[in-house]
Amino acid sequence: MIAFLLLLLLAMPIVEIALLLQGAVIIGVIPVILLTVSTALLGGYLIKRQGLTAMQELRGDLSENRPPVAAVIDGASLLVAAPLLMTPGFITDAVGFALLVPPIRYALARAVLRRLQEAHQRGNIVIIKR
Repeated sequence: MIAFLLLLLLAMPIVEIALLLQGAVIIGVIPVILLTVSTALLGGYLIKRQGLTAMQELRGDLSENRPPVAAVIDGASLLVAAPLLMTPGFITDAVGFALLVPPIRYALARAVLRRLQEAHQRGNIVIIKR
């Protein structure tokens, strides 16, 4: 897993630069720069808006003594999406915007939780209960 993350950390900037250069060749340098800046601005706006909504849901859940599962998933997804959208590149933007779509966000959360439960059952993860 660590080797995969290290490979991803090294390969992603190279792939992103190659795609930005290819985009500059196809549609021009100025449009690529404008696309990069506009996705960062749009992403920042959407994250702020969805973040405020998640905070309202969190407050509502806590005031009604419900576990704030959806609000926590939304908040965690937004924390991951924000730097992806602020990073120049087409792939990081696509992943960041995908995390802003609730059905994709919840499907990803279910998959992550399923993997954590499987790892816990195998004994690879120890969960401390209070």
